[in-house]
Amino acid sequence: MFKNNKLFFWTVEILAIASLIFILTKLDFLFKPIGSLFATVFIPFLIAGFLYYAFNPLIELLQKKFKIKRSLGILIVFIILIGLVVFMVVSFVPTIINQLTGLVNATANAIPDIQKWVEELAQRKEFRNLNIEEAFQKLNLSYSSILKNVLNGVTLSLNGMLSTITRVGLILVLAPILLYYMLRDGHKLLPTLKKTILKDDKYNITGLLETLNDTMSRYILGSAIDCSIIFIFVFIGYLVMGIPYAFLLATFSAITNLIPYLGPYIGMAPMVLVVAADDWKKAVIAVIYVAVVQQIDGNFIYPKVVGNAMKIHPVTIMLLMLVVGNLYGLVGMIIAVPAYSLIKEVVKFIANIFEERKKAKA
Repeated sequence: MFKNNKLFFWTVEILAIASLIFILTKLDFLFKPIGSLFATVFIPFLIAGFLYYAFNPLIELLQKKFKIKRSLGILIVFIILIGLVVFMVVSFVPTIINQLTGLVNATANAIPDIQKWVEELAQRKEFRNLNIEEAFQKLNLSYSSILKNVLNGVTLSLNGMLSTITRVGLILVLAPILLYYMLRDGHKLLPTLKKTILKDDKYNITGLLETLNDTMSRYILGSAIDCSIIFIFVFIGYLVMGIPYAFLLATFSAITNLIPYLGPYIGMAPMVLVVAADDWKKAVIAVIYVAVVQQIDGNFIYPKVVGNAMKIHPVTIMLLMLVVGNLYGLVGMIIAVPAYSLIKEVVKFIANIFEERKKAKA
């Protein structure tokens, strides 16, 4: 009687989910270590996965075109990576440290300069009724408080420094190891599954896995190329315009370009903050230049190098950015779209199975 009742079914489902949530909250002490372990391994795994999809096509190209063994191809990739790391450390790390130090100092000095400029504007008739000075005093106090907390956390907290060093050390150790095994055995995964677990693959799970793999491969490789192009254009533009900290600001702009829609604006924010205090005209020109680069990228470059790997409605992407950005910050915003795309493919696959079952019963 009750088994065929939809209300009864959904009541049981909701009670089961609520009970599960209640039990999980009571077993928090058990899941915290597991969560910490997952968080520790997640970042190296993410880096290794990104590098795998970026360099695996190169290894396959070397195998097909030059008949090079896969092991030698992996060795070539690691030599390239080590060479890039050494080159960046020798060439750019001192510059980045100097620019980062200067950027922090410039940002600290920028708000008082902007405050002075706005206070001068406030003397005009049209602005006299606005209490701008009080608002900027609050902003300056808030900024100073945040900066003080950050500096205290980084420089004065020994535990925080040791924790950061440990995490960076784990990433530097685990990421190359994970990358090596991914490059060595990653291409064997699907064929092995077809021969063993998915030998009688009546639901075409291998097709789903191939779709997911192809989607991630196109997205990551395409995004890496796209970010590199953005970096080159923005870096050259900033150098020509004489904008300070060009390398650092261009790098930030390239990374935030991974965030759909909001990324370009986030990427321009530090540049505007640094440049506007000294020369607002230059800041406006730089914003226009970057906006033009982003338009060219969005309309011509990105569709070519990434294609339609992420078939997601713009409104859905905006909601993802707001929710995930609020929960997980910048990193969450970067991985939200590809993660959602993969989950969507899995949900569509499961829905198709249920649909086929309904048709078979009918």
